[in-house]
Amino acid sequence: MKTNTFLKNILCITGLLICLPAWSLTDEDIVQSLEALGEWKIAYPLAYQLAQQQNTYAAWRKVTTQYAHFDTKGWAYLQTWQQAHKANQEAIYKDFLTLKSETALNRHAIHAIFQITKGSNNIADYLQFMETYPDTVESVDALLQIHQIAFDRAQKKHDPLIYDVFVTTFQGAQQIPKAIQLAFEAEKQAIVEKDNDTTYEQHERLARRLYNEARLAEKAQNLLVAARKYLLLDLDRFRDTRVLTELLDRQERHLHHKLMQTQLLEIDQSINEMREAIVETIQVQEQAIVKELREQGQRLENVIATHNRLLAEQLKQINRKTSGDTPIEKMLESIPTVGKGLKIAFKTAKFMAKILPKMRKFMKSPNKQQAFLLDR
Repeated sequence: MKTNTFLKNILCITGLLICLPAWSLTDEDIVQSLEALGEWKIAYPLAYQLAQQQNTYAAWRKVTTQYAHFDTKGWAYLQTWQQAHKANQEAIYKDFLTLKSETALNRHAIHAIFQITKGSNNIADYLQFMETYPDTVESVDALLQIHQIAFDRAQKKHDPLIYDVFVTTFQGAQQIPKAIQLAFEAEKQAIVEKDNDTTYEQHERLARRLYNEARLAEKAQNLLVAARKYLLLDLDRFRDTRVLTELLDRQERHLHHKLMQTQLLEIDQSINEMREAIVETIQVQEQAIVKELREQGQRLENVIATHNRLLAEQLKQINRKTSGDTPIEKMLESIPTVGKGLKIAFKTAKFMAKILPKMRKFMKSPNKQQAFLLDR
């Protein structure tokens, strides 16, 4: 059967050569003919030369996939990457990721996809990125971007309820202490504006209302609101009220400080988890930088910036290469691959496993305040 097919191909090609003048045959015709004959080894240099002439992502992709056994040094694969980087399109980068599952260049493709995602600066897009690439430094960066977008929207509204929703929705966000403080200031401002011309009885009534709201919030396990109400009762305008006298004998007035301490501990733990995951990634690339980062205790954003700078430096080297005797994988072995031999693959994936279910839930059915933070 194989012999018959081979003979048919020979006859077809021979007929083609007889019927068509030599000048009408293109390099592509010759390559296709050799491929039809199964002469891949002979076709490879011609296919490579044809890809050089066309110099497109599609041309180099074909050589990379169809001639993988002959592209032993990976130069066609590198050229495929360079064309993907030149096109700078998310669809092409995603296609590039399908060519080889575990390569260093995939790190750069994912990083490039994230840069495109940052262009839209949209919470839904960032969340989609986190779900698709949870074991990457960029997924941590995406989470930080989501926190900042939501916090910026909360600040525009400057409403205690919106700040409360930010705190409860985005656990571990660095902006939480600021959000708690701003919620207090927003409610304090509303009280001051309402309370300027009140009588003593009205003053007492307002204090009683705050106290009752605090107790009700406690019973509902809404410690965030309860703590704020108790803190508001510490304002000078309530110093002479009977309500404050009652409160001084209770421990609840310290709830705000306890809550802040708990939140700060949670934030520190969350940030440390993310920072250590990224430091482990950088460790694969540069031991000296890791030592510096750990000794200086740099902010999470600075650690991410260091990681991005290393990738940018490597990218310049990669895109300057076009040929040579050194195999590409040897040249790129200082660049960490995705999900292979890296602690970040475990650490960030573990961290994201805690974050993503909650975020999916509020994205699917947000309440009124969450919808505002999502700009819906």
